[in-house]
Amino acid sequence: MRLSRRRAIRIISFLSAIVITLGIWAGVSTFNLAVAERELKRSNERALTQLGTYLDDINLNLQKCMYSQSKEMLSDVSSKLWRSSASAKENLSEITDGNTQVSGVYKFLSQVGEYTLSLNEQLASGKQLSKEDSDNLNALLNYSKELSDGVNYLISQEENGLLDFEEIKSTLQNEGRASVYLGDELNDANQSLEDYPTLIYDGPFSDHINNKKSALTENAEIVSQEKAKEKAAAFIGVQTESLQFLSKTENNLSTYTFYNGDYTVSVTQKGGLVCYMLTSMYASEIKLSQKEAVKKATEFLNEKGYTKVKESYYSTSDGICTVNFAYYDKGITYYTDLIKVSVALDDGKITAFDATGYIMNHVNRSLPDGIKYTIDQGKELLKNDLKLISSKKVFIPTEWETEVYAYEYHCKASDGNEILVYIDPTTGEEAQILILLYTDGGVLTK
Repeated sequence: MRLSRRRAIRIISFLSAIVITLGIWAGVSTFNLAVAERELKRSNERALTQLGTYLDDINLNLQKCMYSQSKEMLSDVSSKLWRSSASAKENLSEITDGNTQVSGVYKFLSQVGEYTLSLNEQLASGKQLSKEDSDNLNALLNYSKELSDGVNYLISQEENGLLDFEEIKSTLQNEGRASVYLGDELNDANQSLEDYPTLIYDGPFSDHINNKKSALTENAEIVSQEKAKEKAAAFIGVQTESLQFLSKTENNLSTYTFYNGDYTVSVTQKGGLVCYMLTSMYASEIKLSQKEAVKKATEFLNEKGYTKVKESYYSTSDGICTVNFAYYDKGITYYTDLIKVSVALDDGKITAFDATGYIMNHVNRSLPDGIKYTIDQGKELLKNDLKLISSKKVFIPTEWETEVYAYEYHCKASDGNEILVYIDPTTGEEAQILILLYTDGGVLTK
């Protein structure tokens, strides 16, 4: 039986439609599968990175536990350790599809969380940490360092395409001390995730600046745009007409901003204070030492009327040395009143100035009532194995956007680390602990 031409065309068209539909369906399925795989990979990458971050936090807070003698500080750090270990376990569970019970990593995270929580309860009941507690913390710290290095190594290997997540999953699911095995491979490994240190009081303590009003300019008169332009020109030593108006901001520290070919200068609307100055200059061959850069920066501030300042710490990058200065008066350093000055190490030119911290925080202070300890008596409150290097009186910012008067003790720990311990003289408790890090670029803290 012969098919009519019309019928044959219909059948061919129908079959073609099926083939095309199946092709589209297969294409869509392949596309959806690829999308799902990408989303899964992205989710795993995020979980692995967060796991590394929480392990770094655990490592850092275990170190602080080893340096602390204060019940309140130990209680605070123990709570942070418990939260970090719980979050790390969630990310580990996501990477290993929930199969974490056989993981040595999961076991360690549980131990950290449960043990530090028990220490917290022990301290709350009025008991002191025993030598056994200190030994246990030291053991957890040693393992934490290995584990943190191990996970960071996995992150760098995955980012470089040398490991897939099935291999990572298998490694993390191994029973026992998985990170000891990984630790042998880490001597020359590139770490992709690091606990970046910062200049002291320039980072972890400065986030609150943008959330408050300026204490220095709150009641000052508003200056005109033209007057602000004159102040900007005088600050950088150029003719007023060489500057052009760039922008006007309206926020907690409202400003006028001006620029020319080399400089950008911002001036507060209230009071007409230069808030910051930036240049487009860069450094070439380094000729000045960091000590000479600090001297240049100090001279610059004195010329601008900032005579009651004292340098604290500095950082050098790409031939530019950035020095942190704090307000200093009558033997007290006010870390909250921060001014940063950047100096080119080739010719000593000032490449940046930032007085935001000073403008936002500077007020007249008085010492708190009820001071029970002198700075010499405060030394006796330090942990016994800390060797004192120096001490001074300071005001430091808190995470609650306030500040506290404290004694700063620069100490050397038994493990060789240099740390800053801050004692509240009204309570005798530790207000903060910072770990110093000396690098080729300067003195940093974490």
